[in-house]
Amino acid sequence: MLRPLFPTAVVLVCSVLLRPLAAAPEITPAAPVNQPAVPAKPPAPVLYVAALRPDPAAPDSTGYGTATLVLAADEAGARVAVSYSNLTSTPVSGHLKLGAPNEDGAYVRNFPAAQPASFDWVFKDSGQLSIADLRTALKEGRIYAVIDSKSHPNGEIRAQFIRSAGSAKFTPPPAPPALPAGPITERDAARFLTQATFGPTHEEITELTARKNLGGWIDDQLALPPTVHRDATLADFTAFPPGGNKPKVNNANRQDAWWKISLTAPDQLRQRVAFALSEIFVTSDVNDALAGRPEALAAYYDLLARDAFGNFRQLLEDVTLSPVMGVYLSQLRNAKADPKLATSPDENYAREVMQLFTIGLNQLLPDGTLKLGADGLPIPTYDQGTIVETARVFTGWGYYSAAPRPNFRGAPANFFAPMMLYPEAHDNGAKTIVGGEKLPASQGGEKDLKDTLDALFNHPNTGPFICRQLIQRLVTSNPSPGYVYRVAQVFAKNGTGVRGDLGAVIRAILLDYEARSPAVLDHIGYGKLKEPLLRATALFRAFDAHARNGRFHLPNPEGALAQAALRSPTVFNFFEPDFVLPGTLAAAGLHAPDYQILTDTTAITVPNFLYGSVYTPAQPKDEQITLRLDPLLPLARTPGPLLDYLDLVFCAGSLPLRTREDIKAALAALPPSTTSDLDRVRLALHLTIIAPEAAIQR
Repeated sequence: MLRPLFPTAVVLVCSVLLRPLAAAPEITPAAPVNQPAVPAKPPAPVLYVAALRPDPAAPDSTGYGTATLVLAADEAGARVAVSYSNLTSTPVSGHLKLGAPNEDGAYVRNFPAAQPASFDWVFKDSGQLSIADLRTALKEGRIYAVIDSKSHPNGEIRAQFIRSAGSAKFTPPPAPPALPAGPITERDAARFLTQATFGPTHEEITELTARKNLGGWIDDQLALPPTVHRDATLADFTAFPPGGNKPKVNNANRQDAWWKISLTAPDQLRQRVAFALSEIFVTSDVNDALAGRPEALAAYYDLLARDAFGNFRQLLEDVTLSPVMGVYLSQLRNAKADPKLATSPDENYAREVMQLFTIGLNQLLPDGTLKLGADGLPIPTYDQGTIVETARVFTGWGYYSAAPRPNFRGAPANFFAPMMLYPEAHDNGAKTIVGGEKLPASQGGEKDLKDTLDALFNHPNTGPFICRQLIQRLVTSNPSPGYVYRVAQVFAKNGTGVRGDLGAVIRAILLDYEARSPAVLDHIGYGKLKEPLLRATALFRAFDAHARNGRFHLPNPEGALAQAALRSPTVFNFFEPDFVLPGTLAAAGLHAPDYQILTDTTAITVPNFLYGSVYTPAQPKDEQITLRLDPLLPLARTPGPLLDYLDLVFCAGSLPLRTREDIKAALAALPPSTTSDLDRVRLALHLTIIAPEAAIQR
């Protein structure tokens, strides 16, 4: 039996994954003969934005805000502006610090006041930091803003400054070039299926190549009914009940059901989009009140799958009235203000439905870039006053009850029907919501809710804000403004005048020039680091993973993979869409969301998980998930075709010649007399799936 891959190889692979792509050198074309050269544009100020979030050391905080930094054209200093709200206690100080995300960095500069409107920062040599060091650190995403409060004196909210694009005036981007004519190649099919499923199989690649029509494949997927997670969770419980006198459905049943559906369900595109939506409309069993509600969480996932190809307005309403979301973001049994008890409506959902689910913190142009005001700074979409007013909309909603006189506080938990309005607990006063829209008094809670969700749905930010995140989850972390604009235009109108058609949006994402053209593959910043869960599902799907007992028992994948379905540590998901990896990527102005969970730990645990999945015992236990490697055995003695197969399935044909030669050399070094065909296949598979090209989706 082969030994595990020797440690130096693991370290080499991990170091490659951790190393950002180098930015391409800028090339200035020569001026045509006998024509004067066009003078270079003078340098312009550069905008950096920090979206302030709760510090990991302040998990009780719901604070938020924005810090902006405009680097002067001569880079001698910067203008800094800070605004924030909703701290747990009085702000006491603010600082600029130098360090990586989640790192307690060195002080660079204190704010002149706890909450200054703006201030000038003139760069100066100080201590061990020179002016050049400060400039480099800023450009590489290593300068962050932090706000200290009385209850969190070491930092309550913080964020790295990220180079951002924006304009006061919008100019529509030009149309992309036409896609090259010709049949779909195997590489085209593999790349498409990597984006649209939980990982392609060789057979699916062959079938799609022969079909010659990606749009037809999407049509078929759109027509498939959703596979039901709640049913699968209950089926897993029935087949594999936990011990005890009174066994109950538990989180292992739900996780095992998720794996089974992700690996075997025919509605791959719907389930893949549902997973993407679960990372935007986050709920989590990390929440104590939901930890014992696996069946309810499965039903919430079904909501996302059911609405994945429907209308975004319906999705927004279904999420809002979901009792799972109601518990998670505390709008369930959220009552109107009571002066006698000195209580006020909970603001949690009002804040997150705007900040995370629809419009974001700052106004956007139709291409997803920032809309800037006359001062050159981003324009907030709302303020704390808007949150306070919107929180009043989400009052009076509680568990559904069919009782003749249901009780707002006393109705039993019902996680399988939308929340219902209890009029006596709703604030019926006039309200002013996003965009300054006024809701008249006494129109009732259902009309208040409808008007508010309509306002968010129709807000010009919602299309580009949501479409960019869906592109990031399916195709690339850094879609161009043109890509976002084209998809957001489909969100605005699907071709028949309908706004919010998610089926049309998904089609536009997957068939866009930037998703399909091979010409973009060499663009700096194109592609994404694959999520660890998706690397695992890709391996299992590729070789029909199975266990003797028929179960996919992976109840706690977050231990090795830093992810599990509906198990995000916070409402901000496992990673944020604007996360920047300090260094070369940040200096190039590129986001790297998935790198937020690529740590020195997961850089080892993820490859080790994949290794353990490849090298299973000869006599596995009944619940051991095992790969069917039979299709590879006839290729065991022909390294070229073997690597062609693996390269296509896991790297969409992008494995470099040098890596192929290294794997061939490793195969050639195996002792012939003691190495079986299965040994050879496993080594080739293992070395392929831990290669950088298998970890990066392009």
